[in-house]
Amino acid sequence: VPPSILNKIKSQLSSDKERKAEVLRVISTEHPHLTWEYVSDVLYRLRDGQYHHVLERVQSLFPTGRRRAKKIYQEEMKRGVTKRKLTKLVMVGIAGSGKSTSLQTVIGEEPLAEDQRTSTPLLTRPVQTEVIVVHDKVHWKKRNPEEKKKYIASLLRERAQRLGQVSLTSQDPASLPTPAPSSPAKPLSSTQPSSSAQQSSTPTQPVKTAGSPTTNTSTAVPDRSSRAAPGEVTLESLLQSSEEDQEYISLINIPSDSHETLLDETVVYVVDSGGQPEFMEAMAVFLGETSACVLVMDLSQSLDEHPQTGYWLRGKAVSKPYRCIRTNEENLKKFIQTINTFTSKTKGQPSKLLFLGTHRDQAHKCLPETVADKNERLKKLIPAKFEKQIIQLDKKTLIFEINALNPDDTDRKTAEKVRSYILEQCPAKEVEIPVRWDAFEEKLRSLAKGLGRQVMSRKECWRVAQSLGLEENSFNEALDFFHNWSLMFYFRDILPEVVFIDPQVILDKVSELVVFMFELREPEEEDETSPDEAAGAAAKAQTPGPDTDKPEPTSTNTDGTTPEKAAATSSQTADESLLPPGWQQFEKFGHVTKAFLEDKRFSSHYHHGGIFICEDLIHLLEELLVFAKLESEEGPETWLMPSVLRQVAEEKVKEVCVSAGPLVVDFPDGGPQNGIFCSLMAHVLSPQHPHPHPWKLCLSSNQPTCLYRDCIEFHVPDFGSVTLVDRFRYFEAHVSDTTSKEEEQKLWQHVDKSIFNGIEKVSDMLGYSNNKPRPAIICPKSHSDKAHTAYIKDGKWNCTSDMKIRGTLAALDTEFLWFEKSSKQQQSTVSEAAPVTTTQPQQPPPTSSSDSTQQPITLDINDLFEVHSELCNVAAKWKGLGLAFGLHPGTLDTVKANCHDVEDCLREVLTQWLNKVDNTRRFGAPSWQLLVAAVAHPAGGNNPALALTIAHNHNVPAPAQN
Repeated sequence: VPPSILNKIKSQLSSDKERKAEVLRVISTEHPHLTWEYVSDVLYRLRDGQYHHVLERVQSLFPTGRRRAKKIYQEEMKRGVTKRKLTKLVMVGIAGSGKSTSLQTVIGEEPLAEDQRTSTPLLTRPVQTEVIVVHDKVHWKKRNPEEKKKYIASLLRERAQRLGQVSLTSQDPASLPTPAPSSPAKPLSSTQPSSSAQQSSTPTQPVKTAGSPTTNTSTAVPDRSSRAAPGEVTLESLLQSSEEDQEYISLINIPSDSHETLLDETVVYVVDSGGQPEFMEAMAVFLGETSACVLVMDLSQSLDEHPQTGYWLRGKAVSKPYRCIRTNEENLKKFIQTINTFTSKTKGQPSKLLFLGTHRDQAHKCLPETVADKNERLKKLIPAKFEKQIIQLDKKTLIFEINALNPDDTDRKTAEKVRSYILEQCPAKEVEIPVRWDAFEEKLRSLAKGLGRQVMSRKECWRVAQSLGLEENSFNEALDFFHNWSLMFYFRDILPEVVFIDPQVILDKVSELVVFMFELREPEEEDETSPDEAAGAAAKAQTPGPDTDKPEPTSTNTDGTTPEKAAATSSQTADESLLPPGWQQFEKFGHVTKAFLEDKRFSSHYHHGGIFICEDLIHLLEELLVFAKLESEEGPETWLMPSVLRQVAEEKVKEVCVSAGPLVVDFPDGGPQNGIFCSLMAHVLSPQHPHPHPWKLCLSSNQPTCLYRDCIEFHVPDFGSVTLVDRFRYFEAHVSDTTSKEEEQKLWQHVDKSIFNGIEKVSDMLGYSNNKPRPAIICPKSHSDKAHTAYIKDGKWNCTSDMKIRGTLAALDTEFLWFEKSSKQQQSTVSEAAPVTTTQPQQPPPTSSSDSTQQPITLDINDLFEVHSELCNVAAKWKGLGLAFGLHPGTLDTVKANCHDVEDCLREVLTQWLNKVDNTRRFGAPSWQLLVAAVAHPAGGNNPALALTIAHNHNVPAPAQN
C-alpha cells in the first residue's frame, strides 16, 4: 500500500478499528496475493510499533493468507527438500585483540601477511565451511556449490528414473552431472556467502513453463528500472548467453508424492566482526540467529588496561589510535551482557559463549596478572543464569589460549578443540528448503556475481525465477522465506523493489561512514594516558611489528571495491575541497544529508539505473534505527547517526546534568546490551515513532548543546530539557527544573513512558529477549566514583550492591516521582515489623467524588500490547492472574500445554481475559481498575508496587492496602 494511502487513512480516520478495516479493504481489493506477514507489517506502521498485538490480530483476520503460504510451501516440498543444519559463529572483541588472525587458525588456515591485515567491518569476511569428521577429528572445509549441484542432480535423476518420468537414454552421459566423490560428509553449502567465497556457475537459459508467464505481471508495486550503462553486463545478456543443459531445470520441476530429503547439510557460518565501538553499537541489528560467539581477548593486556583502538587498512592506521574509555574488563562485561540476552530461536536454546585468548606467547607481559587470574575474574563477570551458556576448556578453565600469528602444534590442537566443542555444544538452526528454492537461491548468487553487484531488483529476481519454472506465488513466498531465515535481505514493507543478495551490502554502507569518521578524527585531549605515553603508543600501533596482530585482516567489499577505494586517502582528507559537503557537521555532530551521502566516496553498491539509490539507504537505516531524522525549518533534510559520535568526558556530563536526583534505568543482569542506547536515541528522535510531546535535540545558536554517543541533551516542548546518559551499568535521565510541580510530574511521567516503551521496542528490533530494565535510583549509600542503584520490589527498597539493605534507604523527593509521581503530602509505609528510617514511596492523591463516579475505561483485544507491556515483570505469575481474572483451571492447563515459556502464557491469559471467556464477566468488563486489583491480590500477581504504578499510569484508584 503506497505511503500516501496509509497517511490518508491515518489522517481521516480517528479510530484504530476504522483504520484497520480500511487498510484491510484496500489490501484485499488491490493486492489479494499478499501474505498475512506483509499485512502485519503494514498494520504495524499504523499502530506505531505495537507489533505483537497487531501480529496476533492479523493472524486471526487472515487465516486464508496463512494457509495459502503454507500450502505453497508444502507444494514446493513435493519436488524435493534440502535440509540445512546451520551453526552461526561470530567472532567478537575489541579492535586489535586478534580476532581475524585467530579466525584463520580456528578454521585451519595460515595467518595473512602483515600488509594484508585490515580492520574488519561486521560481516565483511564471512567464511562458509562444510563439516567433515575423520577419525573423530573435526575439519572445516570451504564450500563448493558446483559439487553440491552435481550431487543433487544425480539424486534427482535417480528419483526420476524410479518414477519413470524421464528417460536418460538419449542423453550424452558425459554432459550429465555426476555424483560427488564419496567422502565422510556430503558437499555442503552456506546460507550467506560473501563475494570472496562465491563460486561461479553458468546462468540458466530462460524456460517457459505452464502457468509461468514470460513477463512480470505483478501489480503489487511498480518495478524499478534496471537500465545498464554502456558496456555493463545485463541480466538478460547473462541469461541469453548461458548454455546450461535443460535437464537440471526439468529435474527440479518434477513433483512426487512425498517430501523426499535429497541432501542433509551441516554448515558452519563464521562471521568476523569489527571491534571498533562504532560497529559494536550496530552489531545486534545484523546478528540474528547467532549460535555462538567467540569472545577474543589479548592475553598480553591486563583486564584493568584501557586498550588502544583505531582503524587499519593494509597494515597502516587510518588515524591515530586512541585509548578506549572503557577497560578490557568493562568491554568484556558489555559483550557478555549482549550475548547473554541475545535471542536464539533454535528450539529455545540460547546462544553460547567461548573465550579465546590470543598472544599466548606474550601473556607474561602483563604480570603479575596471570592467565589463571584472568580466568578467575571472568568467572565473576558471568551472571549465574548464564553459566550454562559458557563453553569451557575444562571445569576450571574458561580461556582457550592460542598464538594466532605463529601457530604451533599446541595452537592447532586448541583450534581443533574449539571446532569440536562448537559443533557439540552450540545450538544450530535446522531448516528445510524446497529444492527449487534452493536452486533459485544459488542461481541468484551466481548471477549477482556475474553482474558485479550484490543488489538486484525484484523484477530481475522474478525473471530468474521464471527461468527456473517458478510460479509467481512461489516466487513471492521464496523471497519472504530467504529473508526470514537471513539467507538474503528483502524488506518488503520498506524497500519492496530491492533484494539484497548479500546482506553485507548494508554493512558496507555503514562501514564507509565509520572509516571516514576515523579519517577525520583526532585523539581527544582528555586521553587517559599522558601525552608522551599516548604518542608512543600511537606510533607503535601505526607501525605494527611482526609480534603483533592488532591490525585485522579482511577481503574486499562485496561489490569488489577495496577498503582503500571505499575510504578517502590521507591526502584527500587534508584537502578540504575534496571532502563531501557537510563533512564538518558529520565530524562534530554525526549529521548526514542526502548530498553528503551521495559523495563518490560513499558510492559502493549504488546503481545508476535506480535499483538501489541513496534515498533507499536513508529509508532503510531509519527503519533499522541507525539513522534518526532531525526536524529542521531551514536547510537540507538532516539525519543523525548516533553510533559515530564521540564518547563524552565526565566533566561535560557534570556540566549538563544539573538535576539533584537523576532517574535511573537499571538492567538486572548488570548493564545494558550493545546498541540499546544509540538505537533508543534514534527512536525517541524519529518522527516515525511519534510521541505526545516530541523530543528534539537541545540547541544553542543552532548547534547541539550536548551530543555524544553516550550523552545527549533533548528539548521537550512545553516542558524543558531531558539529558540521557549511558553510565555503562545503567542509564540516567536528568530533567531540568520546571515552573510547577504539576508540570514536573507530567514530565516525569512522559520521560518514564517514552524511555521504557522505547527500550522495549528497540530490544524487540535488536533481538534482545530478557534483561528487561526497571526504574531505580542512585543508591544513597554508594560512593560517587562507584555508584550503584537501588530499586523497589514488594514495596521495599533493594540495594543492588548489598542485598541485606531493604527498605532503609533515604532518597530525594524528586526520585520518588520516578516511581509514584504523586504529591509530597501523602506517604506510604512498608508493612514490615522492622522500623523504616526513611520516607517511603508515596501513594497517589485520593480521587475526587467526581472521579469516583466515572465509569472505568473498558479494555478489549486491541489493548493487548499495552496491557502485556505493563505486566512483563510478573510474567511468572500468569496462572495466579488468570484465576484472579476468572479463567477456569482447565483453560489455564491448556495455556500451559500450548505455550513454551511464561511470556507466552501471560500473553495468552491476557488474550482470554480481554476476550471475556469463562467466568471473567462476573467481575465486569476488562478494565485497568480490574487489572490493578488482580496484580495486587496476594493470590494473583502479588505485586502491590507494580499495581500502584499501573494505577498511576492509567489514572485509576490505587489498590486497597491489605
